[in-house]
Amino acid sequence: MTAVDLNIIRKNIEGRLLSEFRKAPPIPVVFNNIPFKPLTDDTFILSEIEFTQSEYIDFTSNPKKSNIINGQLTLNIFTKDGVGVGANLTVATRLRNLFNRVDKDNVFYESPNGPVLLQNGSPEGYLQSRMTIDFQIFEEL
Repeated sequence: MTAVDLNIIRKNIEGRLLSEFRKAPPIPVVFNNIPFKPLTDDTFILSEIEFTQSEYIDFTSNPKKSNIINGQLTLNIFTKDGVGVGANLTVATRLRNLFNRVDKDNVFYESPNGPVLLQNGSPEGYLQSRMTIDFQIFEEL
């Protein structure tokens, strides 16, 4: 077996987000390092994927070499400011349902953390909350 292609993992995670948030009501999903400027006070999600630590899960004497690749998906939810947290929590519920303890495309998602409301959201005019979801990928070399 060969090493995991991190771009394929990233595309699978992004694909899950895009597929879910194209459904009614549709919500734009923005990915890290892609220019985006909200033109209205509509809801949107900013997604960031980080690959954090890797671990050996067997000994070197074993001919089958296995690793665990850990990562974290950070989801920033932006909804109109000044109308309460309900819309923000509705989006967070959809995200929790999409990833909560799911094993999909060789990625195991842990239970989501949050959403945590941020006091000084950016951009201005939005209520921002943040969810994080740890995930693991099992790799055989």
